[in-house]
Parts: sequence; C-alpha cells; structure tokens
Amino acid sequence: MGTSDCRHNSRRTRAMFLPRISARVFVAALLAACQLFARADAAGITDDHALATREGAPDVSLCDRADSGHRRATQRGDQMLKLGKLDIAEACYLGALRHKNDFPMALYGLGEVHTQAEDRDDLAEAAYRLAIENWPEYVDAYIALGDLHERRERNADAVASYEKALEVAPGDVMAWEAIGRHYLATSDFDKAADSYKLAVTKATNGETSPGLIVGLAKAAWGQGTQLDGAESTKKFVECVSHAEKSQGLAPDFGQAAHWNGKCRAHLKQTKKAIELLEQAVVLEPEQPEHHSFLAGELVKLGRVKEARDVIMKGMQWVEKDDAEKERLAEAASAEVDGKEEL
Repeated sequence: MGTSDCRHNSRRTRAMFLPRISARVFVAALLAACQLFARADAAGITDDHALATREGAPDVSLCDRADSGHRRATQRGDQMLKLGKLDIAEACYLGALRHKNDFPMALYGLGEVHTQAEDRDDLAEAAYRLAIENWPEYVDAYIALGDLHERRERNADAVASYEKALEVAPGDVMAWEAIGRHYLATSDFDKAADSYKLAVTKATNGETSPGLIVGLAKAAWGQGTQLDGAESTKKFVECVSHAEKSQGLAPDFGQAAHWNGKCRAHLKQTKKAIELLEQAVVLEPEQPEHHSFLAGELVKLGRVKEARDVIMKGMQWVEKDDAEKERLAEAASAEVDGKEEL
C-alpha cells in the first residue's frame, strides 16, 4: 500500500478512534500500520526478483495489454495461458505486476505459466507462495501449490497444501476434490475413499456434487483392484452404485458414465459396460481415457475394427483446434476491451 493508501487509512482511523486516544498514541498506531502495509508491498516482485529476471523472460511489450492496468493485463494473460501461449501470458502477468507488484491473481498466473513450462518448478513455487502471502485465503493457489508438490513427488507437502486450502475454505468442493484426487493418484485408495466420504458430508452441496460422488466411485474401483474374490466384487458393485448416483445428478456427466462402465466391465456385465463406455465417449469426446478404455474393451471382444475407429476419433480430439481457440480468445478479448477496468 502506498502513501495515498496510508493517508486514506488515517482518515478512516481518525474518525473511528481520535475521541478515545491521545494524538501521540494515534500517530504511533498509524505509523505501525503504514509499516505493516509497506511490508506487504515488499512481498510483491521487484525488478530484481527471480520471477522478473529469469534468463529468457519475455519483454512485457510482447503483451498488448501490459500498459492497461493490472486487471486488464492479468485478464489478457489468462486468455493467452488458455491458448498455451506461455511467453505472451508471462509478459502480461509481468506487465500487471509492474502496475501492482503484489497482485495475487497475476502472481498465480505466473505460477501457472512456469508450471506448464519445462524445468521451472522452483519459479512456479515462488509465484504461488507470493500469491498466498498476499492473499492468505487464496484457495486456488494452495491447490495449485499442492499439485506442484505432487508432481515433484513431495506427497507430504502436497497434502499439507490441500489441507491448508480446506482450513481456509472448509466447504470448498475443489479443495476436497484436490485431496481426494491426490490419494487416487498415489494409489492410496483407502484414504481417497475416506476423503471423498468426508467431502460429501462437509463440502458445500457435497451430497449433490456429481464430481465428489464419482470420486467415491473411483476410490471404490481402486480398492476393488487391490482385493480378491467377494471383497473385490463388493467394491466394484459399490463403484457402480456411486457412479449411477452421480449420473442421476448429472445425466450429461461423461466421467460418471465412464466409471459406471469401467466397473461393470470388471463385473463382467459386458453389454451394459460397452453401452456406458460409448455414452461417455459421446458426452466427453475430449477425454482420451474414454476412448482408450472403450477401445481396449472392444479388442477383448474381438471387435478390432470398431476399436481402431474409436482410437482414430480420440486422436482427432487430442489434437487441439488452434484456429477455434484463437477465435474464442479474440472474442473474449473484444469483450474485455469493451468493458471499463474495474
């Protein structure tokens, strides 16, 4: 916070407290407050910070909104990030931080850029931590930091980050999903099941969240793969039950259809499994795992030509349609440009 902000704070503080405290105490309190705000400013990036001076960092002029204020520059960075144009996105976020060097959303954006780039995990971590330092309730930043730890196989740190997200936002569905997803990724299916059960009861609208409920299906599937005989079968039946409940809440949710079909395949309910797996491909054709699992099941049935067709269609979806993404980004840019900066 700069001098003008401290002056604004002094006007507000003076109106509230001067009748009850001496001028000396008031001045001391005001100076302490301004020093606190100065420390907060120091948490932002400066021209000599590693995030600004990294070798190969783009010039901010690469971003056409770098001089349009911290919010517009950040919005442009978000658009370029979605397009995978990391250099332009980084330039936009750096431009935003020149206007407001502790803007959490721009710092978070820098973290996302470096996470997607090669060999920049340390920079990504620094950016996320700065975002959190300047906004301690920034749930998305805690989740992103946890995901980064997970990728670096720092599992204890990952769990700590997810738990911090839940501490600041105990009803946040995405925070619950993050910790459940982590346990699925590390094949700790018992903890995944426990986490998703808690999520359903504690997250806002958790009992009606198709994503959290399909998380229970995934955890049950994982448990089934680690068991034998009747106990294994019981878990796959449980998986089907959760997946069907998720489908009932969201009939167009391809993940629910996929996991319903996947668990039915383990139960040898072949006809229904194929039907559900085909439904998942139709609902979410952009998901490669939908195509690959369906193709694998078709191969088992000797339907090789159909399997090949499924894979070919899946490959078409894996290849990004850059022209369409550009069109959407330009439309979004035009919309942003038509609005006044908040």
